[in-house]
Amino acid sequence: MRALAGVPRVLTPLALLAAALALIVPSSAVAARSDVLLALLVLATALGIPFADLRRLRDHATDVAVLSVAPLVLLGAVAWVIGRPFATPIRDGLLAVGLSSSEVASVGLVALAGADATIALGAVSGSLVASALIGPLAIGALAGASAHADPLPLLARFALVVIVPLIVGVAVRSRRPRIAAADPEREGIAALTVAALIYAALSGTHGAHHLGAALLASLAFLAVSAVLAELWRRRTGRSAGGTGGGTAGGPGGGTAGGTAGGPGGRRSGGTAVPGAFAIAMRDFAVAAALATQAFGTSAAAVPGVYGVVMLVGGAIAAGRLAGGRGPG
Repeated sequence: MRALAGVPRVLTPLALLAAALALIVPSSAVAARSDVLLALLVLATALGIPFADLRRLRDHATDVAVLSVAPLVLLGAVAWVIGRPFATPIRDGLLAVGLSSSEVASVGLVALAGADATIALGAVSGSLVASALIGPLAIGALAGASAHADPLPLLARFALVVIVPLIVGVAVRSRRPRIAAADPEREGIAALTVAALIYAALSGTHGAHHLGAALLASLAFLAVSAVLAELWRRRTGRSAGGTGGGTAGGPGGGTAGGTAGGPGGRRSGGTAVPGAFAIAMRDFAVAAALATQAFGTSAAAVPGVYGVVMLVGGAIAAGRLAGGRGPG
């Protein structure tokens, strides 16, 4: 069990290893079950979210609501535009990325950057619900004939995969607070699941076919979302008079499934940095499951490539923000 606790610290190299293995020894069976892996990741994340943490978001309810819905709508449109010049599998996969929720790992990276991870937690939770409800319907409307799944059954399945584990996890954590003692191991399971999802997403690419185009599309999308995130950070940072310092997550703070609770876990830094990460980092696991269910495994290449690049970029950004704040 101690080994599990150390997994989040090596998430980036683990993600790169999973990507390499998917190209060398892919598994179509694993690729087809990305929805099961997503449910496990959502459950592992939700088991770290007591309802008390969500209740503390009342002071930021408007910002959390905006961060839950607006990036999904805006970035869904951005993905649709960027994807136009690319082949159908790339276009479809990028659309799924645009319609996904905020990345679960952004909570830990916000903590690593020294900002209020509770706000990021609210944005992730709210956007998971919004993506589960809006994503399947929007993907049917925007993708047209290339989507081979009916929107309503896809909506029902996606709600089952995302919303049910989210509710169950939060309920269990709220009723059994003692399981907080196992948070390091829970975060380790979440990190392993992230790596498994990268493997599943890239296993559907059948080797290196389309990977160059997937990387180009991912980088273009990341560039636009990073610009939008920086605009949010500057605008809200000015209105809040700057952001606070200090870390929130402890040793596991920079991982998927990191929590915002605990002493010192909340800082009066406003929504600038948490909002920026919530906008810039979209959940590749949600995107991979949505792409696979709506279009087939070949469309999951973009979410898989995006996931690797996004995690590396997010870790670098969080490190720079943390370094720029200095002690205290």
